[in-house]
Amino acid sequence: MTGTATETGTPKAGWYPRAVGAGLGFTLLSNFGLAMVLTLLPVAVLHGGRIAPSVFSFALSVHVGSALVGALITPIAFSRVHPAWVLTIASSLKAAGFVTVAVSTSAPALYLFAVLAGLGVGISRPAVRSLLVAAATDDRRSQVFQVFFILLNTAYVLAPLAAGPVGRAGVPALLVLAVVETAIGITVGLLARGLDFALPPRGANGLRGRLTVLRTPAVAVVLGYTFAIYFAMGFLYAMILLYEVVNPAQAEHRTLFLSFQPLAIIAIQLALLPFFTRLRRRALYLIVAVGGGTGLVLSFTGSLTLILAGLTLFAVAECLAFPKIQVEAADTVPQSRLTDVIALVSLVTAIGEICGNMAAGLAVSTSASWLPQPAHFGMGVGVLAGLALLVGGLAVTRYVMPSGASEATPEVAPGGSADGSPDGSPDGSPDGSPDDSPDAPPGASSARDRT
Repeated sequence: MTGTATETGTPKAGWYPRAVGAGLGFTLLSNFGLAMVLTLLPVAVLHGGRIAPSVFSFALSVHVGSALVGALITPIAFSRVHPAWVLTIASSLKAAGFVTVAVSTSAPALYLFAVLAGLGVGISRPAVRSLLVAAATDDRRSQVFQVFFILLNTAYVLAPLAAGPVGRAGVPALLVLAVVETAIGITVGLLARGLDFALPPRGANGLRGRLTVLRTPAVAVVLGYTFAIYFAMGFLYAMILLYEVVNPAQAEHRTLFLSFQPLAIIAIQLALLPFFTRLRRRALYLIVAVGGGTGLVLSFTGSLTLILAGLTLFAVAECLAFPKIQVEAADTVPQSRLTDVIALVSLVTAIGEICGNMAAGLAVSTSASWLPQPAHFGMGVGVLAGLALLVGGLAVTRYVMPSGASEATPEVAPGGSADGSPDGSPDGSPDGSPDDSPDAPPGASSARDRT
């Protein structure tokens, strides 16, 4: 199950619409199915009763932990497997989880479901991103990831609406979902198997070898920026869930805030889709820093209008930062090491979100009397987050060189090049690109010189 793979790390660059469509379709349908099951399990009557809230809460924690493990082991266990077939494996694990709760919703069965579905989620996260990066050309990659996050949020918005009818259908519906999930995985594997994907060298599968990418400054700054934006997101989400304590005067609108955020993200992503690639990198990171920091501050004020404005600003920051992280990650290393970086990005994403949740818990802790009021604490975190995102964005623009090269190339005098060569190319190539090889992978022209 290796698909079309290249041992040298230099696959043919190009646009693979079938692979892109397969990856995006997997993102929508697979996440929709799992989110629907997670939504219906605590409220549906299955096997003659409902799941105890404490049992489901612990199972949810097991699910998140298993997803972390899945993201961590993917570059090691599946480094020699084409990402399309890795998604087939991920779908099979999720389907097995669905079958488990269709058979029984006892505590052991629920925990087994959490492990299987969590591993499927964790494995699929780096795999689907690696697939999309490899299948999209440099000029289309940003838009592909914009659509990726639109579909991801659409799945999470639609899943609760479908959970009610599916829950009433009971066990047969879970079995149907298992069959559909399996079919999704097989279809993705078949559609994307023709994608030429660079495999790492044989013998480079150890954990220590995988972590050597952390020595690359570009990788380190991308991971740091990823942590900052997902910490802010996890903090804001948890604080809204705890709004009765954080901002009692506006607690009655908590449901509105929770619904408003994902809908705002989808609307903003659709609006930004035609303009995303036109934004200069520094302008984008400046908007993220100002919007993210200001949005967090306003989200803890006493005015409903200001809170909604803050949530909107933070949604703008998310819509710009999340797709850009995936694009920047693709430009840090050659494609043969791409799975390692994407797996680390997925891992840091979860760690950042968890740390944000923990910070929110600290903010409302009654035992920490030395802390300011929760709302003031949230505003302080907003200021610090804005500064961290600003510094992190500047670091990314300095250390990560876009493979597109258009906005990364310095101003050049007519007839000359940035380094003084007369042919307009940094290395003397006649076409003005750093690497005129037709087999250069996306991002290799900038990353090969740094690794």
